[in-house]
Amino acid sequence: MPSKTLKVKDFMTKYVFTVSPDVTVHRLVGLFITHPVSAIPVVGDDNELLGIVSEGDLLYKKVTPKIPQYVDVLGGNLYYCGFGRYEKSFRKLLATTAAEIMTKDVRCVTPETDMETVTTLMVDEHLKTVPVVEKKKTGATDSGILPPARLVGIITRHDILGAIAATEAEELLKSGEAEKADQ
Repeated sequence: MPSKTLKVKDFMTKYVFTVSPDVTVHRLVGLFITHPVSAIPVVGDDNELLGIVSEGDLLYKKVTPKIPQYVDVLGGNLYYCGFGRYEKSFRKLLATTAAEIMTKDVRCVTPETDMETVTTLMVDEHLKTVPVVEKKKTGATDSGILPPARLVGIITRHDILGAIAATEAEELLKSGEAEKADQ
């Protein structure tokens, strides 16, 4: 008999530690120190997911961005790379609030996503934390614009390892009971 496929809703953390977009970077550092998390979702009204701040985002504040290399040709500077390549580093370096330092293009899953999919996403994208969202129930949208997503949970690598351990323990228990029944 095949084992039950676990869904994100079966093992996600439902009570998520979040911040508002106006919280200061200084306060964010303090929150990371006092809470055992690797990322903090930034939410707006009705728990709408706006972005996420990771430990890595805050580390940008302490890394000097690399200045583009250039060549002086007849008094003019020719850059090897455009400013766009360095924009993220400069933006995070100058950030003073969560809204300015957060990653806005957040990889998310829904409560119905299966464990294999979220695990693959975390491994492939090198993510430690993935927000779980539901689309807001705002009625029909004929314009093609997706309604905002409401944060309903979070998945961490720790949550996945816990689910794997629980599943293995359950399978061992069932196989032990099956052996006893056969005797």
